[in-house]
Amino acid sequence: MFLKFICCDVFARIACELVAKSPNVVDLEFIPMLAHVEPVDLRNLIQEKINTTTNQLGRRYDAIILGFGICGNAVMGLSGQIPIIIPRAHDCCTLLMGSKEKFLSAFGNTLSSRWCSTGYYERTFGYNSNYQHVEQMDNYKTSPEYIKYLEDYDEETADYLWETLHPKIESHESVYIEIEGQEYSDACKNYKETMDRLGIDLRVVSGDISFLEALVSGDWDESKFLYVPPGKVITGVYDMEEVMRAV
Repeated sequence: MFLKFICCDVFARIACELVAKSPNVVDLEFIPMLAHVEPVDLRNLIQEKINTTTNQLGRRYDAIILGFGICGNAVMGLSGQIPIIIPRAHDCCTLLMGSKEKFLSAFGNTLSSRWCSTGYYERTFGYNSNYQHVEQMDNYKTSPEYIKYLEDYDEETADYLWETLHPKIESHESVYIEIEGQEYSDACKNYKETMDRLGIDLRVVSGDISFLEALVSGDWDESKFLYVPPGKVITGVYDMEEVMRAV
């Protein structure tokens, strides 16, 4: 197959390796991870790249694959003139963990935990001076409950409802997702030093690239990936199984 891969650059190292090894011919294009700070702008940017892809003369892609989850509703309403394949995931944590089940095992009871990975560290505060003015998006902002609030209210009201129903408990733990064969830099070491200075314990969990590998290889099991036919749009379901559907 001939695929266009539009991907968050939090997966940059992994995506480049997978594209190089894929049985498919894959054109890869990255979107900066910090675009997540404004989900509406991120949605517009992804849609623009989808439109550009499908309008390119001489390029007859079989499908567009997206290296994103729901990501704060950023993918809601996306559509294309050719099929779109997207992981059934709420955010990049699921993709870095390798499955929805492993994500729930690691984060199910601690959705507001700080977290990091090599890609996250490199593409945010590790090597990007602009990040010092941007707070990390808490995991709860990609949870089904919070996103449902966004469906009915503005962001300020959604934040108020969440904080009222879920009083903040100061977390003294952060999670680092370590992926064997993908720890090319000192991200884990540097992140641990930062957490130590803040008096926060670091819990290291094992992730894997199998979810992303299946996306790039074309192994699109219906339980893991949503197939969006031409003309259909992505809409949220917000559970932990179907996650999203095409309508």
